[in-house]
Amino acid sequence: MFEFGRELRRIFRNHGRIDSDPSLYELMNLQLLITQGRQLDIEGGRVSTKNRFAPYLEAAQVWREYGRRTGDPVALRRAASAAENAGKEAKTAAEAAIAALEQAQTCILSSDLYETHDLLNSAEELLAGGRAAIQDDEAIRARFNRVEAQLAARLAVKQGVGEDLELALLAMSHIDRAVERADKRVQQTHAAADKIEAAQARYERADLLTLVGLDRCDPALMAAVIKDFEALQARFDPAYEPVTWSRVNLRLGMAMVWKGEIEGNPGIISEGISLLSTEDEPVDFEHSPLDWVAHKQALAMGLQALAELTLNQQIYEKAMQVYDLALKRPLQKGLSLRGQLINNRAACLAKHAELKGDLQSLDQAEADFKAELRACKPEHDPVGWAILQTNLARLYVARGDITGFMMERAEAAYALEAALEIFDEQHLKSLSKGAQAQLDRVREQA
Repeated sequence: MFEFGRELRRIFRNHGRIDSDPSLYELMNLQLLITQGRQLDIEGGRVSTKNRFAPYLEAAQVWREYGRRTGDPVALRRAASAAENAGKEAKTAAEAAIAALEQAQTCILSSDLYETHDLLNSAEELLAGGRAAIQDDEAIRARFNRVEAQLAARLAVKQGVGEDLELALLAMSHIDRAVERADKRVQQTHAAADKIEAAQARYERADLLTLVGLDRCDPALMAAVIKDFEALQARFDPAYEPVTWSRVNLRLGMAMVWKGEIEGNPGIISEGISLLSTEDEPVDFEHSPLDWVAHKQALAMGLQALAELTLNQQIYEKAMQVYDLALKRPLQKGLSLRGQLINNRAACLAKHAELKGDLQSLDQAEADFKAELRACKPEHDPVGWAILQTNLARLYVARGDITGFMMERAEAAYALEAALEIFDEQHLKSLSKGAQAQLDRVREQA
């Protein structure tokens, strides 16, 4: 991690408050973000402030960045409130559009973190309301294009890229337009903030291409994604853009892992693991908790993929250690990242126990999951409860494969049916699809 002290002279201005430049958020730790957000909230609410729009808008950006790094729902609510206040203080149609854009980005982020997909509809309405006011402003239009591309990609994923390729292609056209305008903006201004905006547009495109490539098991498409990420990573310095560099590095490593899985090539998977297991990490847990945890999950998934291909028990054990390291860190309840970690760890444990024929490990895992189920109330956290049920089902299936008892598969089917009902009620198509496929396999075996 770089020495933050050398950046203080560059960052601090305006009597201790940081100058309005989103690119500088990369260098700010969580405490600095909190301090900045609070000062901006106070400045926006002060009677003597002549232009309240600017501090409210920047407060929304700061709280959104804090929420993105931590998953803190309070920060997300503060971001939404500050953006709404900025809209109320807007003096021109363009300012109102920028405030609406900030609100839309907070809605999309909240949907990403907590899978509250209804917020995507709110984001769509906010973007539609602000679009007409920014036709003559190239800079704002470029930002609108990027957020519209974000939204289109998520709507395509929500629908299922495998089920509706036309929607994915439409989203890709939005993203291509956003990338073109963002790159043009960078050429004009050479500003760090615009460079980061352009990077975000590019890894939105690569993320969508990755999903299509995985759905179709297309190694050529994954190779194109890897090439894009390698070119993008070369644009950034981890000492000055640590968060963006880290996000690109994570995606590059996982693209290599997935390409290796598709081709059955352990060498490519190992290359991805090497990228993800560097000791000199530009972002630590204190700087960006969710980025750090996502990085550990990616590393564990890479190790798990390599273990499944090579049937190596030691690599399975290393993957479990990394999953456990990530889960030891405190995470907000209801975060989709936490559910993914628990889900992936359960799959890894089941595969490893099946390879070893280790019923004791499965029994311990079952006891742990049942303890979590007793603590998790389905009426308060239905999705978390359903994910636990799918994890239990994996363990039952693994035990049934070892023992040959049909009762284990019957219990797995019961757990999956309960989970599937919740996923359908919550309109979580990807989770429903996975649970249904798992249930179909269990029924076939039975």
